[in-house]
Amino acid sequence: MPTTNISEMITKPTLCPACGKKFDYAFCPEIIIPGGNKIKRKVLNRTMFFPKCPYCGEEFKIKPQCMYRDDNRREWFIVTDQPGDEIEKMLEIGDIHVNGIDANEDMVDFMKGLYKRRVVHDVDAFREKILLSDSNYDDRIIELMKFSLSGVLEKENHTRVYRIFLEETSGNLLVFTAIMGSRPPFEYVSVKTPAKVYYDFKNKYLDKLDRPEANEYISTDQKWAANSGLLAGTDPGFVIPI
Repeated sequence: MPTTNISEMITKPTLCPACGKKFDYAFCPEIIIPGGNKIKRKVLNRTMFFPKCPYCGEEFKIKPQCMYRDDNRREWFIVTDQPGDEIEKMLEIGDIHVNGIDANEDMVDFMKGLYKRRVVHDVDAFREKILLSDSNYDDRIIELMKFSLSGVLEKENHTRVYRIFLEETSGNLLVFTAIMGSRPPFEYVSVKTPAKVYYDFKNKYLDKLDRPEANEYISTDQKWAANSGLLAGTDPGFVIPI
């Protein structure tokens, strides 16, 4: 098993997009579980990656570079603004360089066959991966649900879904936030669907998928869901928003 288990906060300068002034904010470039649960909660409750300017009070979302590794669940998530194919290749060959973090090659070789590895390019998608892990949901099934739900929303609202992500799990409901529109200003729509739909999708599609640790799932997102072809010819109403 990997032995590195230190998660440390660091400070980094950023520029406020509203007033243009620089200030330092604290974030963690590498979150390791076990040991980093307190920092993980900062991601889940959005107190990390959303700095607030001390000069004008503006709160905004940054483009972070962060690794999240859970050695209990054998999962490894990376959020980065580097091109997706570049990071995907790094995860495949085991040569990881993200924001000055160099992963040990022996550790990566160990992870490649046993760890579920994912690359995302947005804070909300990064948070979603961790939330799904904590809730024991298969992210591939959730992406298929989101793809189907996007079809319903686009039909009802007569505009495209720019991005959609799981906001929270609440009792027997899954709560999604859809960002609607082709360009700013976007409309944010909250959509709830019964958690039972997840299990309907899982029963229908899971046996058509390979092991979640396979390289083909490193970029599991809406593009993957569309390219999978699994929902081709199906009625998008299979996901019922309420």
